Amino acid sequence: TAQVPARRTSAPPMAVAFVAVPGFDSLRRPVLSGSAARSFRPPARSLGPSRPVAFLGAALVGVGAALRGRKSASCSTSAMKAMATWEGLATEARETDAGREVLKHWANKAEGLVPHTDAKVRYFGTERQKPRVKIFRDQAAWCPYCQKVWLLLEEKQVDYEIEKVPMRSYGDKPQEFLNLVPRGLLPAMELDGKMMTESLDIMFTIERAFPNPDKPMFPMSGELRDRAAGLLNLERELFGAWCSYLFRPEMPFIGGSEADFTDALQRVDSELGANTESAFFLPYPHPTIVDMQYVSHVERAVASAMYYKGYDIRKKFPNIDKWLSAYEELPHYMASKSDYYTHCMDIPPQYGPCFSNDSATAVRAREAIDPKNVSLPVQWKNELEPPTVAQAQRDEQDYCIEAGMRLTENQEAITRFCCRAAGKDVGKWARGNPTKCQLSDPYARPNLDVAPAVNVALRAVASSLLQGDPSFTQNVKAAVTSETQLASS
Repeated sequence: TAQVPARRTSAPPMAVAFVAVPGFDSLRRPVLSGSAARSFRPPARSLGPSRPVAFLGAALVGVGAALRGRKSASCSTSAMKAMATWEGLATEARETDAGREVLKHWANKAEGLVPHTDAKVRYFGTERQKPRVKIFRDQAAWCPYCQKVWLLLEEKQVDYEIEKVPMRSYGDKPQEFLNLVPRGLLPAMELDGKMMTESLDIMFTIERAFPNPDKPMFPMSGELRDRAAGLLNLERELFGAWCSYLFRPEMPFIGGSEADFTDALQRVDSELGANTESAFFLPYPHPTIVDMQYVSHVERAVASAMYYKGYDIRKKFPNIDKWLSAYEELPHYMASKSDYYTHCMDIPPQYGPCFSNDSATAVRAREAIDPKNVSLPVQWKNELEPPTVAQAQRDEQDYCIEAGMRLTENQEAITRFCCRAAGKDVGKWARGNPTKCQLSDPYARPNLDVAPAVNVALRAVASSLLQGDPSFTQNVKAAVTSETQLASS
């Protein structure tokens, strides 16, 4: 299966929207320290077979507008610049400072030295023996329970192997995995040859198998252990309140109560405020299993409450905001963190349909976050989904270079995937089953007759990203017409 660049580029959303097609990891992890963590990823809903093409068109316009707003450039629709070849673009990008930094990161990723969704193995020390731990997690790193285990392994610096298995919403699980885990549950862990499932059980097993008295992940005894256990129970209450608020209509005595959701959040905020020794739940300078149990679903609650309800958790609850900000300083957390739009689109196939309201903030949030509502010029920095301090400090062009490099390196696979929109049977795999995402159909067949035109359009996007020149995307229609006619003559 072709792999689209992995889950978290550093580029601003519209700069990478050209790969926003479901079924693959989109550009995501923060390779660079600036706007990298604001990844843009595919919608998990059934939006119709023509939607990927619409995304491609929006991207072509959006990239041009973003670049036009950042750098003035004169161009004439009648005088079209010649685009470099893919090889020429790759060479040019690699010779920039940002390009060299990206190449270094890619090399480190291949050796297992940095956290990344594409990594197949992770090492922390100098030894390169086969790790005792193998983690089976979802392909796109969208599973909250897999994220918890991933964060614990990173925090404890335990070497581990990774094997990716699709979530049921996005593909069929291979028989080899079902032979090991008959119910197909994720995450799963193989430790010293023994298999187990359930994320919390896995985390406690890892803590017991790799103890570090100087950095405990859960208190061993006493009042602090009792408090930690109580916090785990509170997390389940918060999860239930979030589900009721998001997945039920707001009706008296039925569910969907904002008051219940607010009450649960207030208790969590108070618990965080009670710890004066660190920003985390327990009086340690590092996050523990308690924090990991919370953060994956709080991350999703922050995004979904804003998008569907106009409810700003981070603004309403300062201790939760402080806690999340502390997490966002950890590279391994940022490597696993998703953007708002991704969460809001991948939640429905996993949990069920969400009920939105039409409050002014909710409408504004959807207009700001959803690419189909994007206004030009693109403003990737906004108070509804603010970048971190580190992200905002980095030059945006660095992230455009990173996104352009990923596209350049993987243009053949991306072209083929985009051609699915014009192919046959897109979504047949999932029709009639709301728990499956139609546009993630692993059996959809691309129409390769349109591949030359799609490839030229993608090269125009890459040219604008890498060269900082909007004219390539502004004249993309003429470029496609010219190059495809030339190739057919």
